[in-house]
Amino acid sequence: MLDDGKAIPLFDSVEEAETFLGSTGDFGKDWRAREVTATELIELLEYQSDEVQYVALSPPPENLKGGMEVNVIYHEILTDLLKRQVAAISPKESQGFWRGLFGR
Repeated sequence: MLDDGKAIPLFDSVEEAETFLGSTGDFGKDWRAREVTATELIELLEYQSDEVQYVALSPPPENLKGGMEVNVIYHEILTDLLKRQVAAISPKESQGFWRGLFGR
């Protein structure tokens, strides 16, 4: 959670997400990391739009010492970018393309 709202974590890989979940203790014990298509990500973000305002891009594990810097983006901005990207490319190319959207 951020100072002024909640954020959905979004990662470059399933492994990175699993590392993050493993660091959250009991909080994330029932969560499972999985790769989603751009279309699925759009649906997930839209479903959460009333409750969550931000997406945290690859947040570090919770158990790091010291302050954490987390890159966030408004979920509406990411959703709009994803919709434009999906409209511009074929379905075959859309698998896992969010990494390319941010140059990762």
